[in-house]
Amino acid sequence: MPFVPLVAVVMMFTTWLALKIVRARLRAQERRENITVGRLVNHTGLDAATGAVYSIQTASITTPTERLDSMWSTEDLERLARSYWLYMEKFSLGLVRVHYDDRGRYVCFLTRHLPLLGFKEPEYEFGETLGVVRWPIDRGLLISRKGRGRGYLEIEVHRRDGVGTDETPLSRAYVELEVSGFYPTMNSGLAYLVYKHTQSRYHVLLAYGFMRSLARADLAPSKTGRFARAVEGGGGGGSPEPMPRAGTGRAPTDMTEDEASSGKTPRGAAG
Repeated sequence: MPFVPLVAVVMMFTTWLALKIVRARLRAQERRENITVGRLVNHTGLDAATGAVYSIQTASITTPTERLDSMWSTEDLERLARSYWLYMEKFSLGLVRVHYDDRGRYVCFLTRHLPLLGFKEPEYEFGETLGVVRWPIDRGLLISRKGRGRGYLEIEVHRRDGVGTDETPLSRAYVELEVSGFYPTMNSGLAYLVYKHTQSRYHVLLAYGFMRSLARADLAPSKTGRFARAVEGGGGGGSPEPMPRAGTGRAPTDMTEDEASSGKTPRGAAG
């Protein structure tokens, strides 16, 4: 499908400018508000047994405890989810739009008639030290037939308090953005190489930019506003199923933010 690699290449051209803007804004804020964004690391690869792609990006954000307390609620978890989709639109410089309907949300290229990725309604899990939002993958132009209705996109946040001093109480939020069980349209031979260096790399840089943007703690209002209330009231089916983890036997790639943005592929990279 010629359209798919064309879209991937176009999206890569927006990446450099978007990252420059994010870095400049956040470095100034980090100095001003006693916030530290830790090393951003990527684990991306191909599950040889199934042919599915997995992509996991992690980072830590150290911030005043009072600041993290003010945004640690189910409502803010829902706002975090909405912020991800809005950041995706901004990161693409308007080329990508996210549309909603009764079945879920769709990542579209310019118009809703070109759905790149479709996701079902999200599942939530929330506790004193853990927040999770997961979107099951549905369908779209970037998903192969085999991958329809399989896999998920997930944001997971763990918090750890008491990392500062009595004079300066600090907490650390460990953020993980994961795509698992994803079967891309470009998944064999030369097509997979194109995917690896365009669509896959774009996703990694998007994840890095989004996690850095969380240092601003400027979460967007929820689009639907109903999921947080369902979790707080004990409705919505309770907690999601136990979270699948990256299995042993894979060869994850440790790629820092600078390596990803420079276009370098570490030795042993699987995808």
